[in-house]
Amino acid sequence: MIRWQPHGRRRWLRPSQLAEKVWQIDLGRLWEQGVRGLILDLDNTLVPWNQEEVAPEVAAWVEAATARGLRACVVSNALRGARVQRVAERLGLAWVVRAGKPLPRAFRRGLKVLGTAPRQTCAIGDQVFTDMLGANWLGLVTVLVAPLSAVESPHTRLIRRVERPLRRRWRREQEGESATDRAPRV
Repeated sequence: MIRWQPHGRRRWLRPSQLAEKVWQIDLGRLWEQGVRGLILDLDNTLVPWNQEEVAPEVAAWVEAATARGLRACVVSNALRGARVQRVAERLGLAWVVRAGKPLPRAFRRGLKVLGTAPRQTCAIGDQVFTDMLGANWLGLVTVLVAPLSAVESPHTRLIRRVERPLRRRWRREQEGESATDRAPRV
């Protein structure tokens, strides 16, 4: 696991933590770190790209997060606000559409909805150059998940080529830390 680091020491792209899927993120650990709000990406984080069907594991994880007292909202760059709204409402979450990630204003909009400070908020997403970059810019805790689906927009497929070596390196580092520290994986 990549250990949480104070914002001043964190690299711009590097996530605080890695997880294979959103439902594998340890909510208790986030709570212990002082996280009280979650900014969640939609496409390929909560649902497959351009889809609306929420997997039972995702719904259960979101329910567990809110039951724990975490506030959560969906912040998406998706242009079709109606789809984002339908998914967010199914999960009982607030939403922000056409957010403009990675710009700070996108995450500030989410922070305003949640009523949390940056250091109390965790951004969870599948893209390094939108979700991680923008959230790290403001000092949020960040968790990078693997995309739910290989189906993506053409521009995202191009960006994934740049992301792949970074993800491989971070995964190797995570595996090395797990082996030496015996730390639980997120």
